Amino acid sequence: MGQVPLSKQKSPYLLIGNGRLAKHFKYYLELQTIPYHHWWRNSGFDLDKLLSQSSKILVLISDDAIEPFVKTHRSKAINATWIHCSGSLETPLAEGAHPLMTFGDRLYDLHTYQSMPFVTTSGRKCFKELFPELINPSQAISQEKKTLYHAWASMAGNFSSMLWTEYFQRLEQEFQIDRNLAAPYMNQIFKNISSNQNPMTGPLVRGDNQTIEAHLSSLNKDTFKSIYSAFTGVFRQRESLKEIT
Repeated sequence: MGQVPLSKQKSPYLLIGNGRLAKHFKYYLELQTIPYHHWWRNSGFDLDKLLSQSSKILVLISDDAIEPFVKTHRSKAINATWIHCSGSLETPLAEGAHPLMTFGDRLYDLHTYQSMPFVTTSGRKCFKELFPELINPSQAISQEKKTLYHAWASMAGNFSSMLWTEYFQRLEQEFQIDRNLAAPYMNQIFKNISSNQNPMTGPLVRGDNQTIEAHLSSLNKDTFKSIYSAFTGVFRQRESLKEIT
């Protein structure tokens, strides 16, 4: 169904922005045949007219720009529900619904979109009130824990992505090993993480301190040495706390 013409009646949604999240959300609505309007900077569309024709406005732009945008344009859509998808922002200017998902360049299939959870704020509108057409699982958390929740989501997703991207590059550039050879290793690690509460293996778990010191020595001039040291320190601290309790 896609974007409805300006001449048509009110559309359920107006998507603001043209980044990855906006493109994925747009495609999700298309797969569900849910009509929408779409505006982004330099789109050439009349924003004021689109605002007046939309029941819900999804502000899918950078976190720092959300509140200024809503403050600037809210008077043009007083009766509309304003929604943002930031994981950490809490503002009285808009409802929040954070998709617990990573959004790459490639679009996903309908099942993937429908299975991604949304996290809302306790005491605000729930997911079903914001998106009655969608069947995604959802969970509400307290406002006080939103930033911590998003910090952990960012660490788990972005930091692991950084490590794996670097690892694949190092395999090819430093060791002349085809990155595809490491795919089974990566896939099994993530399978173990999803099915086992204690998925870690290797010298840290075995307490092979000589191997760990050798690793650190080999990373002596490597920018990732500090990461190895930091994770080793966290692991050892947690293990020592277990012994105390």
